[in-house]
Amino acid sequence: MPLNPDQIPNLNTVCVLPWTHINLIPRGKVYHCCMNSKLDHFIGDLNKDTLEEVWNSENMKTIRKQMINGERPAPCSKCFESEDSSGTSHRLNQNKDFPEKLAEIVEITDPDGHVEKMDLQYWDFRFSNLCNLKCRTCGPEFSSAWIPDGKKLGWIKTDISDKVLHTDSVDNITNMDFIVKHIDQVKKIYFAGGEPLLMDEHWQILEMLDNKKRYDVVLSYNSNLSSLEYKGKNALEYWKKWGKRVWLWPSIDDYGSRAELIRSGTNWPKIEENLKAIKTIGIHVRPSITVSAMNVHRVPEILDKLIDLGMMLDGESQSWFSINVVEYSPYFHVSILSDQTRKEIKEKLEKYILDHKEKYGFDLRNKFLHLFWHLEKPWNKEMAQSFKKFTNQIDSLRNEKTIEIIPELREVLE
Repeated sequence: MPLNPDQIPNLNTVCVLPWTHINLIPRGKVYHCCMNSKLDHFIGDLNKDTLEEVWNSENMKTIRKQMINGERPAPCSKCFESEDSSGTSHRLNQNKDFPEKLAEIVEITDPDGHVEKMDLQYWDFRFSNLCNLKCRTCGPEFSSAWIPDGKKLGWIKTDISDKVLHTDSVDNITNMDFIVKHIDQVKKIYFAGGEPLLMDEHWQILEMLDNKKRYDVVLSYNSNLSSLEYKGKNALEYWKKWGKRVWLWPSIDDYGSRAELIRSGTNWPKIEENLKAIKTIGIHVRPSITVSAMNVHRVPEILDKLIDLGMMLDGESQSWFSINVVEYSPYFHVSILSDQTRKEIKEKLEKYILDHKEKYGFDLRNKFLHLFWHLEKPWNKEMAQSFKKFTNQIDSLRNEKTIEIIPELREVLE
């Protein structure tokens, strides 16, 4: 169903997600969207609010009102920055996925932003932070493996349990009863974490959908791909049933020893094995590169490696991967690198774009526009010192040597 601008107020600012979706994170707090750029801006807390209260909280209603009135809500700045620099964003993609709901917004929204029906068509429920990796750009809130290091760094109290953070219930009913209550209306599910392929809830939801023959539901994943098996179950056997309705965004920030440093706990040969296995079952695979100061030098090499592994699809050479620039941890941002270094990186990327077009016939420039925008930011020398301090601490804790594995960082670490 094509979008009719006459039916939708301020299509340049409205996002369908506040009308279809909530993002539940492990400690029970709720965002309106996983792309939230203001990490302290929650729409509710399931430890003290009911889901109905969260759905029409003051923060949620304000976001809806601002969007309808043609304003850009501050928590949504990531999407608008991406649109301004590259013409694409998470907001625009979600609007394409839910055109019917988008067209209803005027009719179903009260002047104060209240929406009577909680229509959770799109789920992003992260019931726990269970994860087997401790990626440099992550932390204890989204990785249980990070907790011991978090204590040693003084980020969390030493008397806090090392147990996995977990939301056990929603509205005083178990997670699974909550899922059962809403499963008939769901159209799309985003599984992330933590590591979703290690979570009981993920497999329970898959089985529930399988039993109901709900192969119409789009399944989207952000996974470290460390394992495709869990308690005798294999993800590939499930995904085959959904086919092209599965979108897998494996987190690939580098390969070999660099990958094993950036995403501590990674076994790179196993990742390669799993990537090759996934390619055989006919689902969408779109490697997702989280670009930070640790790997921005290497984006062309990473892409070439993925091409060698068969990740680039014929006829889809412009959309076979995604780039996500680290913004939430400023000392990992590409702006900690010197002006000269960032100039050289941009020149390298420009050459790669030209070489790729000559070799494959596809222009990747739009894929890099948002990264170019970040590379043009002022040199942040203060955050460079914070990165150096953090890296030295982590290297010491983990008995790792970043400067030997990633010599491009010598200018910052020395």
